[in-house]
Amino acid sequence: MFQFMTSSRIIFGEGALINSLSSLNQFGYSVLLVTGKDGTRAEPVVSYLKQQGMRYQQVAIHGEPLIAMVEEMAAMGRKFRPDMVLGIGGGSVLDTGKALAALIPNQGSVYDYVEVVGRNVPLQAKPLPYIAVPTTAGTGSEVSKNAVLRSAQENVKVSLRCPEMLPDLSIIDPTLTYGMDPTMSGYCGMDAFAHLMEAYVCGDPNPLTDMVCEEGLRRLSGAIIAACEDDDPRARSDMSFAALLGGMASANAKLGAAHGLASSLGGRLDAPHGLITAQLAPYVMHENVLAAREAGRADVLNRYRQLACILTGSTNAEISDGIQWTKRTLKRLNLPRVSEYGLCDMMFEEVAEDALLSNAIKGNPLPLNKERLLSILNQICTCHQNDELAQTQDDTEL
Repeated sequence: MFQFMTSSRIIFGEGALINSLSSLNQFGYSVLLVTGKDGTRAEPVVSYLKQQGMRYQQVAIHGEPLIAMVEEMAAMGRKFRPDMVLGIGGGSVLDTGKALAALIPNQGSVYDYVEVVGRNVPLQAKPLPYIAVPTTAGTGSEVSKNAVLRSAQENVKVSLRCPEMLPDLSIIDPTLTYGMDPTMSGYCGMDAFAHLMEAYVCGDPNPLTDMVCEEGLRRLSGAIIAACEDDDPRARSDMSFAALLGGMASANAKLGAAHGLASSLGGRLDAPHGLITAQLAPYVMHENVLAAREAGRADVLNRYRQLACILTGSTNAEISDGIQWTKRTLKRLNLPRVSEYGLCDMMFEEVAEDALLSNAIKGNPLPLNKERLLSILNQICTCHQNDELAQTQDDTEL
């Protein structure tokens, strides 16, 4: 038995935003508009709200959402009393909007509702209608049921999670991603890859998420370079679709150690979530394969073999080919190293311990102990070894 949940309505395609603005009217006449620091891509929404004479208040998000910041915005939102919340921007903006839609009708502190560092109490009141409009292709937040928030006090990222937090309307317009910075495009794209990859090999997949992941991985593997390097419109569309599928997959299957470690590292480093998961991905894949071989888990090994076939487009691909595709793609994208954001081996013990407590790591295809997590962390730390040494180790062990 399995279940599959996603947004109530999804509108996808070039020009989807302009052609779908009239859909806002069904939710009421008062809008809390959440944008990034550059609200340029939200201008069509603002123009429509003014044209319709709709009441709105705009808030801009700078960086990743802190629990304290969301607490203040929710208090402001309760005074404004919107009929709906609309988030247009990257993953942080969409998560902030999703959190506000959930918190404004509910009393109490954010800590009452978040996982890990909070009480994890269920929402008492139904969230406000939420409209999600991504301007990047990565997080899949437009079809997920959680909002990732950063706790500055505990130095960790946690989730506010509820099935009713799935957006009521998701508008995915690939033209909003045109002209994105290549580096941002790269780590957003590899974040989508991590969602699809981990959901595909996780310990609790289902036939629908398998289908979603396979199509998403096919689209992504053929489009990510052209999207990031050439800003190719067709590739941008495929990346937006892959990110959408990644969000669906992660909302209905499980994730794994890359996201477990990223949630712990993300609270300690001022680095984009997508960049962290991207750099972790090949080493988590490698460690999972080693653990699966030691445990005699042919089912897990077969999943990684199928993954390699999809990524490379070759029916004869071996497991190591999938790992090397991931490393080569990261190298081609020329993404910054996590070490550039202050990664230090002095924090690894605490990071590994926190990761073992995360919800994401529970979906890993098989349990990884603290020593294996430390091995993964040491491989993304450039003070220990370079890419060539890591490559040699992979080829030798696999």
